[in-house]
Amino acid sequence: MSKIGARRRPLFEVAGYFFRLSWTAFGGPLAYIAMMEDDCVEKRKWLSKDEFAEMLGITNMLPGPNATEMAIHIGYAKGGKLGAIMSGLAFTIPSFIIMVILSWLYFQYGSLPAVSGLFYGINPVVVGIIIVTAFRLGRISLVDWKLVGIFIAAVLLSYFSALNEALILLGAGIAGTILYSRALKKALLAVPVFLQLTVPSIVDFERLPIFLQLFLEFLKGGLLLFGTGLVIIPLLAPDVVDFFGWMSYKEFFDGVTLGQITPGPVMKTAAFVGYKVAGVAGAAAAMSGIFLPPFIIVTLLAPYFRRMRTNPWLRGFLKGVKAGAVGVVLAVVPSLAKIAFTDLLTIAICLLSMAAMLKTKVNLSLLVILTGILGVLLRFVRF
Repeated sequence: MSKIGARRRPLFEVAGYFFRLSWTAFGGPLAYIAMMEDDCVEKRKWLSKDEFAEMLGITNMLPGPNATEMAIHIGYAKGGKLGAIMSGLAFTIPSFIIMVILSWLYFQYGSLPAVSGLFYGINPVVVGIIIVTAFRLGRISLVDWKLVGIFIAAVLLSYFSALNEALILLGAGIAGTILYSRALKKALLAVPVFLQLTVPSIVDFERLPIFLQLFLEFLKGGLLLFGTGLVIIPLLAPDVVDFFGWMSYKEFFDGVTLGQITPGPVMKTAAFVGYKVAGVAGAAAAMSGIFLPPFIIVTLLAPYFRRMRTNPWLRGFLKGVKAGAVGVVLAVVPSLAKIAFTDLLTIAICLLSMAAMLKTKVNLSLLVILTGILGVLLRFVRF
């Protein structure tokens, strides 16, 4: 990576760019990354097209939010470890501020007709976004019968078993390693040991301080989020709702919706959950946990990324995890649909939004705003 880091820029110039971008980054991670490419490659000439493409390829192999990882990676290339930290913080702090403010408004005024109308219109669109995202991710990830098999197994296990989604994703990664590596015996022998080490019961979470519980729960999420930030739903909702009892499924889904319709990565939903549990300090603990992995991975391992990309064990693991991620995301759709689809109109909103996303280059932010306004108007008409 020495070539990429050769042309340094002033730290505050790079961090300032990502701070400004974070307030206007609407449209999902692909849109954010497209903005970065246009600004950092075409306009500012900080990187060549090949350098940016190499960074993006590496980022797609890492857990966590891709857009945030790209910001950290570009910061590392232009300013070393300090540049990575400053750029990453500049890109994520505005998301934290936005979500804390929205969390306060939600838990103070969420029962008002105008607010409930907003979610009435937007939640069906978010279900549509989840389905379309899984479909597009599936087209990229499910390229042979082995990965289709992992995908089907992930769907069935997620929907019909009580197995934690984190274990399903880890199992999918192990399956990918086995199927795409010649060292089958070593991998098979490692499976039972690996599963024993990942069983949540080895730590009595309920005895830990609440801030540490939040940090560790979302740290787990940050380490296992591959493919799309929407994996946060099946990965964390069962623990947040059923194990800890921190909030209802509706509240969690509303938090995901807020994360989807505001600038920055959907993973800032962590701050929403943390705020409900322990106020601003809880939001900070949860947000720190879920965003810590990309900071550590990029700043410590950046010099070795090129060699890691060619490692057959890692490549097989990532293929399996991404196929499993498509499965666990799709498996959660029925439960989200029960929350979002309250009548035939909400189903129609979802179907029309999906058609718009699949057939046109619709601006997701505009689509969400329009359906939110529609929901508010319908609520007032009904009241």
